[in-house]
Amino acid sequence: MTQTNGETKLQKFHSVMQKVLKYGIVLALIAFIVLVLMNKDQFSEKVAKGTPEHKLTKIEVTDGDKVVQKFKAVSHTMERLDIMIDRNEQTGRAGSIDLNVKDSKGKSIFHITPTLLEVDGLTDMKATMRRTLRNENKWYKVVVNQKLNKGETYTIEITGKGIKAERPLYLYTSSNMGKIYQSAKLNGVTQKNFHVRTRVWTTQLDVSAVVLTVAITLALIILILIPLKIPEKWNKRFTWALFIVNPWVAFYMVEKVFYNPISVMNKLAFGMNILWYYILFFILLLIFNRVKWALLVGDVFLYAAAIGNYFVLAFRGTPITPADIYALGTAMDVADHYVLSYDKPAIVATVVLLGLCVFACKLDTYKIFHWKKRLVALLITAIVTVGSSFFLTRVDFLSKKGVAVNFWQQKRGYLKNGYILSFLMNIQYTIVSQPDGYSPEAVDKIADKYQVTQGTNKKLKQKPNVVVIMNETFSDLNVVNKIKTNKEVMPFINSLSENTIKGHMLVSVFGGGTSNSEYEFLTGNSVSSLPLNGNAYTQFVKHKVPSLASQLKQQGYDTLAFHPYKAHGWNRDTVYPLIGFDNFLDETSMNPNGEKFRGWYSDSEDYNKIIDIFNKKKAGQPLFLFNVTIQNHGGYLIADKNFKEEIKIKDEKATDTANRYLSLIHESDRAFEKIINYFKNQKEPTIVVMFGDHQPKLEDSFYELLYGKSLNSLSLKELQKKYTVPFIIWANYDIDAKSDVENVSANYLSSLMLQQTNLKMSRYNEFLLNMRNEVPALNANGYVDKDGKNHELSENNEYTKLITQYQYLQYNSLMDKKHVSTDLFSVKDGK
Repeated sequence: MTQTNGETKLQKFHSVMQKVLKYGIVLALIAFIVLVLMNKDQFSEKVAKGTPEHKLTKIEVTDGDKVVQKFKAVSHTMERLDIMIDRNEQTGRAGSIDLNVKDSKGKSIFHITPTLLEVDGLTDMKATMRRTLRNENKWYKVVVNQKLNKGETYTIEITGKGIKAERPLYLYTSSNMGKIYQSAKLNGVTQKNFHVRTRVWTTQLDVSAVVLTVAITLALIILILIPLKIPEKWNKRFTWALFIVNPWVAFYMVEKVFYNPISVMNKLAFGMNILWYYILFFILLLIFNRVKWALLVGDVFLYAAAIGNYFVLAFRGTPITPADIYALGTAMDVADHYVLSYDKPAIVATVVLLGLCVFACKLDTYKIFHWKKRLVALLITAIVTVGSSFFLTRVDFLSKKGVAVNFWQQKRGYLKNGYILSFLMNIQYTIVSQPDGYSPEAVDKIADKYQVTQGTNKKLKQKPNVVVIMNETFSDLNVVNKIKTNKEVMPFINSLSENTIKGHMLVSVFGGGTSNSEYEFLTGNSVSSLPLNGNAYTQFVKHKVPSLASQLKQQGYDTLAFHPYKAHGWNRDTVYPLIGFDNFLDETSMNPNGEKFRGWYSDSEDYNKIIDIFNKKKAGQPLFLFNVTIQNHGGYLIADKNFKEEIKIKDEKATDTANRYLSLIHESDRAFEKIINYFKNQKEPTIVVMFGDHQPKLEDSFYELLYGKSLNSLSLKELQKKYTVPFIIWANYDIDAKSDVENVSANYLSSLMLQQTNLKMSRYNEFLLNMRNEVPALNANGYVDKDGKNHELSENNEYTKLITQYQYLQYNSLMDKKHVSTDLFSVKDGK
């Protein structure tokens, strides 16, 4: 009787859970329809307006000839213009064309004057994406990126300049180009049934895709609400059929979010991914002992992982790796400053998830294993899991088969190997291993080659205050390629010359990972020695670690860190005391009514706090202040009515987010002038260092316009441009002024700053300065040698021994806490 009551209660519980699940999925489906309608713009596709007939005709264009083609705008943008030309020329010909696009009032909205070398595709155009390869089927393609007024008539003017009659430019024409094109004019004469073969590329909403998505969702709602009684025999068959098929569909769902076509994936990587999907679902089956719940939990988990990766990619440009788990809290702190939106692949993946949930929900639940069979299944699953994990460690074998971690372009590696497999392969690189040949004695031997020295500025009579400003997401995008703007972005910094050292340096992070840049500056270490995508603050600084702060404390400095945001971000409240800071001021020290842009304290407000600190400082007591600003933090999609956007890009690279970002940098430049002017008027000697932590994560399409090529085809030298930021060393006393300093990296910057003081420099500082003579710049991607050549870290060459010694010293300071070399990192004289 008791057993019967227990079974009845269990049946009631399952019945209630089934109803909760069913109506929960219905609500999710309804919410999804709302999501689709709110994000319908994500169904927009690039389409070309202008479909010529098949018959080819062409006209000659020589010097002075002018061809005019008018068209009616059927959308609000003109992203690209294609012009069909005769490209039979194998050698360069003289002349150029004047290409002008005008609105109905005759105002030019786009104007370029490419040479015929460029038009013919005979030159490598590095400045823009206008370069056209010779196999591009006669189309000269120009990125325009201009807004249009839908329904307005626009004019394309092509004028020959210096083109010789014996070698003219041939433009292809057509008698029929569709309704949006008017007949063209040649030298002012309208030509009957004559149109220049052009294609105007624009973005247009795919209404049919929106309707289809909503229709599928409504069908799923109807399916889940209709009572469906499946005979037990067929229910079991359908259950196992779904269990077999589900991992394949889930694999497609995850990779769809990642824009990854699984059909072209490496066969071994494909198979390994599928195996791990089955392992996951078998583990869940062993836990729940019911297929329905294993599938539901597994699908939702995988979808959540995929969407999490989708947003991380959008925020910083690199996928989730195991090291990111340690920084989850920091990510959640800043997430509310970003705009979360679903694109078309994410929406398709959501449809797949909801469909899988609906089909699983229609199945009746039943126990799969009794305890003996469950133990056998557990043993088999454990063996397969252990074997598969071991297989992941066979790095050399897998690499030969084309399956390997891409250390310096994780996004490309994830695309090639799949999300889940790539994440699992990265796990083995999250542990710091002792370098081969390392020992405390080896460190002492290196330290013996150097002495505690003093900065080169012997004229200083007292210890200078040291102010270091790591400016959040501060960068000069011109290092990638020149950007034409309506006004100078950094006029003050560009004007600095007296008592100023400035240039550009390499950092190890892009789009995020701020604390790794400050770790490199403060310690002189490089995150290139950490595990793949590791973070020093969240993973490894668990004990006292030598730094610039501890070094200056030995020389009588007060040490203060200041960041106008949450104290626990990147574990700063825990890390700062361990690396030598006496005090740490966070956002609670700020004026709550102080100036903010986009919800972040402005640089000007940040510097007001620095000025207040120095106004209250005890005279004669040297202070080291390390400041991390917040104004330029990522999240540039939404405009702030309280922030005036002064900078506008004046060429095809213009986007709202890029204009907004550059306007913020312009504001940073203005604020920096204020802090410099303050210290100019202070009697106490002060040296100020300012540098960026990383470049911004703007749209990939924007960076591709800057590079003039796909981001997937960048060389190491080209990639390093995305990891380049400005630095400035300025003092209110005489220092060795230098401009346009290149080939520097963040790990060297504090030592270069100390050279411009009268302060003691440790043996580690001297090692770094000596190393810089051979390896001037180094980051997590690779390094630059003294001849300016770029190398990957894995290369074995004449610099390997020196870099290995550097790894010994870093391991000693960060990981070997029992044997940290006092002689190496201290500024005390003698041994």
